[in-house]
Amino acid sequence: MFRDRGRWKVKLGRAGSGVFRAAPVEGGPRVEVLVAGENLSAARVVLPPGGGMPEHDHGESEAMVVVRSGRVLMRSGDQEEELEAGAVALIGVGERVALRNASQEEAHLLAVFSPPGFVRNLEAWPEAG
Repeated sequence: MFRDRGRWKVKLGRAGSGVFRAAPVEGGPRVEVLVAGENLSAARVVLPPGGGMPEHDHGESEAMVVVRSGRVLMRSGDQEEELEAGAVALIGVGERVALRNASQEEAHLLAVFSPPGFVRNLEAWPEAG
């Protein structure tokens, strides 16, 4: 939920106050767009245990992914890295990556996109049940 502060050029969002959307893949993540602006957007991503996202790119957007909890395997081409809480990955425009939750608990990520075009794709996903 965003609060309108009139002329104040700050958009505020809060995790848990928006709509969770489900990736259209088996075992895929749930995503909640936290805030979206003209040049930047942020989303909360929750990967189920053993779940993930197959290889994909972020269109015109550069992406920064921060692992907030859990362990995530990120693969790009023939390279794979295990990312733990506190890890930050910067994914360039056009770079194809796959994600997989390597733990038995949900993995929580913060994803930031610039420009925010990729968020339009996320907002088109169906609401999570």
